[in-house]
Amino acid sequence: MKKRMISILITAAICASILAACGSETKETTSGVEGGPETGVENSADEKVLRIAFPDVLTTVDVANVTSATMLKEVAGVCETLVHADEDFTLQPNLATEWAMTGDNTWEFKLRDDVTFHDGTHMDAEAVKWSMEWELKNNSAFAGSTFIESVEVIDDLTVQFTTSRKTTDLPAALSYVGTVVVAPSSVDDSGNFVKAVGTGYFKQDAFDEVSGTFECSVYDGYWQPVETNVTRRIVRCITDAGARSLAVQNGEIDIASDVPFSDLETLAGSENVQVSKFNTARTYFYEYNMKKDIFQDERVRKALIYAINKEEIVNDVLLGVGGVPKGILMDDMPWANIDVDTYDYDSDKAQSLLEEAGYTDSDKDGYLDKDGEKLTLKLITFTKRPGCQLILQATQGYYANIGIDTSVEILEWSAMNELIQNGDFDMALNSAASAYIPTPAYYMDTYYGDNDIGYVNESVNVLLDECRATTVMEEKYQYSKEAQALAQEDAAIFTPALYGAVFALSKDVENFRYNAAAHDFIVPYETSLK
Repeated sequence: MKKRMISILITAAICASILAACGSETKETTSGVEGGPETGVENSADEKVLRIAFPDVLTTVDVANVTSATMLKEVAGVCETLVHADEDFTLQPNLATEWAMTGDNTWEFKLRDDVTFHDGTHMDAEAVKWSMEWELKNNSAFAGSTFIESVEVIDDLTVQFTTSRKTTDLPAALSYVGTVVVAPSSVDDSGNFVKAVGTGYFKQDAFDEVSGTFECSVYDGYWQPVETNVTRRIVRCITDAGARSLAVQNGEIDIASDVPFSDLETLAGSENVQVSKFNTARTYFYEYNMKKDIFQDERVRKALIYAINKEEIVNDVLLGVGGVPKGILMDDMPWANIDVDTYDYDSDKAQSLLEEAGYTDSDKDGYLDKDGEKLTLKLITFTKRPGCQLILQATQGYYANIGIDTSVEILEWSAMNELIQNGDFDMALNSAASAYIPTPAYYMDTYYGDNDIGYVNESVNVLLDECRATTVMEEKYQYSKEAQALAQEDAAIFTPALYGAVFALSKDVENFRYNAAAHDFIVPYETSLK
């Protein structure tokens, strides 16, 4: 046990060093973040400028691009949705005041009558129709996420949505970042999206496509009161976790998410930085390649879960950032089923199940084999989420302890997905927001119902169909919990750890709150500076 623990900690330290080294090699500049030559926007001496690091690449402000929409809604505060999900996953009116299902495939939404876009025009049903149709046409994931087929104007403040299937989850889907509402003036006469003309407390001032730097300032015509002293926000794309950490330490950024866990002690000891950790509706999850014969054996799938010590991963490898799963989802979610088998760490049971499946060390070389072939697994993950690399390396150590040979590939997200789609992997470690659309069916449907790994359970799919169709919330919860129980028993996909959101903030930042229902992180309008 002691030897295994030391091995895992060494592995984690090595991986942390790799992350830190990546941070030191970044080619991103950290100058010119407050206007000037980078964006052409001048700042006055009495402005309060909140500088935020965005952990992804921005090449456009077109809201049909989900990365762009995420930044515009959650980080910059320029765009808003019809519906808002609060911290406990409850839907709240936002640009829409109320909604009702008027038929199996139709919904009507009533709009606020006191909202203007940043160009001064009134937000009405025609504008909402235009915005939704733009996103429906230009965002390939829009229809699949919302099931919206068409949008019609009933009157100035009423819009009707027709869906391609019966779903009671449309209000939740209309809190999704990809459904933000923008004015038709966002597009020029040639049909090009040139500026995000939204309804938020901040309005777009400048965007540099080369650096991805975005600037916005307070919109005086905002529809509700906001208490903050921030007059401008500057969002900088810094994809490297180490560079984000360094930028906060150097005083160049005020808010940075997903900093390297290896930097937490240094950041916590800094006079100018505060570190905040939050539980969030995001998971780390392993997917088996169910198209391979080896994973058709349930004993193998479950053995590989028993071999992983989830408590050590969270407490020692991830340094306490995250949580030990009690099921598939974050247990704070009201529809999470925590009365399921989590296959808690038991290396003896793992070895026993593998032996039952025919895997033994027949040639005494320290590795399991079957029919003369060594058991070798290809593990893959992606670079964006700092915990993924650490979990993967730790998994490699756990498997080595029971005689499984592994190879590891750490890729960009798109490259990892390409391997998954091509079937060129054995286990893929992914991370996803489980309340991207805050409904009991969304996460299960996305990763257990419709997937690229070859996992199909028709009973799960039927339960998820029922979950989407019923209007009774208690029934939704029950259908989702039953689907989770079946999927957990199948063990084709499993959660080794719950994601933890970790932020490095300038000591000057005040009133920053975290919303667990966010895609990545929401910077509330009320966030201020000393």
